[in-house]
Amino acid sequence: MPGPYADPQIPAMMMGVQLLAAAACGFACALATASSAPAHIGVTPGLAVAGETQTLSLSVHNDIDRPMTGLAVTAPNGLQIRGTGTEREWEGTVEDDTATWTGGPLAPSTGKTFSLDVEVDAETQPGPLELQAKQLYAGGGSLPWPISVTVIPAEEKSQLLTWAIVGGAALLATGAIAALALRRRGGTLQER
Repeated sequence: MPGPYADPQIPAMMMGVQLLAAAACGFACALATASSAPAHIGVTPGLAVAGETQTLSLSVHNDIDRPMTGLAVTAPNGLQIRGTGTEREWEGTVEDDTATWTGGPLAPSTGKTFSLDVEVDAETQPGPLELQAKQLYAGGGSLPWPISVTVIPAEEKSQLLTWAIVGGAALLATGAIAALALRRRGGTLQER
């Protein structure tokens, strides 16, 4: 007797929808809090695939009234740091589970992007992982920041892409309909 799902792909599709919904919620929260938290370290992409290596771009902004002279990022269990990108005026090193850049400096009220190569262990469970970052200042001062990355299973990657495309198309269609409705509404008001 078949289980609750006649099609064996339905549970996998539902997982993809759940992951897409989680990513959309995270994006909405990031937009909602962007104006209230101007100082932070952002990460792109926010998703990492289990068992794969990828490059994360870390957007760092210095909101302290003195120059930033370093950046340190420590990886949690389940994530391995494989290297740092070549950054102009900054030297990156990797020791154990921490990447450190020194040099610069990064002047107050300015930003810079740093590249970090990471590998997600294949056994890492789907969900959020939190890297710990510290902006470093002369004299031993530091400013800590958590950096959240969501791990997705490797087999979900293609399904997530499919659902992202479908969601994007639906969003474009909704926008087009709304624009058309506003245009029609605007036309009637101009005629009056």
